[in-house]
Amino acid sequence: MTKTLAPTFHHRLEYGLFRTAEALIRLLPWRAALALGGAVGRTFHRLDSRHRRVVRENLRRSDLGLSETEIRVVAGACFSHFGSLLFGTVRMLRMSEAQVRSLVRFEGLEHFDAAAAPGKGFIGLTGHFGNWELMALALSLEGRTLAVIGRELDNPLLEPYLRGLRGRFGNTVIPKEGAMRGTLKVFRQGKAVGFLLDQDATVNGVFTRFFGRWASTHPTAGLLAVKYGLPIVPIFNRVHPDGTLTVVVHPPLVVPSSGNLERDTWIATQAMTWCIEAEGRRDPARWFWMHRRYKTQPVQGSEVVPAEWQTAAAELWERYRPSSL
Repeated sequence: MTKTLAPTFHHRLEYGLFRTAEALIRLLPWRAALALGGAVGRTFHRLDSRHRRVVRENLRRSDLGLSETEIRVVAGACFSHFGSLLFGTVRMLRMSEAQVRSLVRFEGLEHFDAAAAPGKGFIGLTGHFGNWELMALALSLEGRTLAVIGRELDNPLLEPYLRGLRGRFGNTVIPKEGAMRGTLKVFRQGKAVGFLLDQDATVNGVFTRFFGRWASTHPTAGLLAVKYGLPIVPIFNRVHPDGTLTVVVHPPLVVPSSGNLERDTWIATQAMTWCIEAEGRRDPARWFWMHRRYKTQPVQGSEVVPAEWQTAAAELWERYRPSSL
């Protein structure tokens, strides 16, 4: 069990600022809260030179083929989007069920239900894309719950707010400490575990191709999918100009077993990475480019992944990729 540290002065200051901001934001209509958050995000785009450089460098070194002008436009839109996401998340703390439902439409819920039907659980794949907090909340409100692996916030005074938001309608959080045990327990209950598979995995990851570059990626979801024969269900969301959301559940991906667990785990992990990349290509400004996704790199001159594995992954992706991705 995670030990909660005593709050520091800095924690209390953050908490006081949050409560003040939350009291103001909850008075705003949804679209006004998003607009205000977007303005705050644009302000940080001008002031936060460190993260601005990270975003632009990530975009510049991707294979999106953007010009410098386009990179600057996408970077600004990215900051604006995540400002809106932050304010929207705070606003959701006080929203009724009817208000949440009014903001979200669904496509492909039958894929979620089909993956759940055998009763052995499945992997819900998503990333830090669009409004993933509203997406998860709306899915749980429709009876399609997810358990998500996560660590507590650094501020122990704010953690109960985020945990309360995520668990309002039945979603649960699996503590990062002992996550494997908690994940297998959820699968035994026939439920889904959500994996946000787009963060740097440091030396604990395997290298997959992401926007044309090698990126260290957590292999746990791929390992579980292959070892236990679990379907992988990509679940993403599309943000509309009016602040509403369409949650899109894609057909399940099943990775065939070759008998080589390491190979099949890598192929599953690469295919999942391409699912996230496909959403990022559709709407680059909605992905979390502030993160140093490429911080961990392979040793120069080494064979990162056998060519046969890469070919097999590409063939699987071509066979699987639905038109909605």
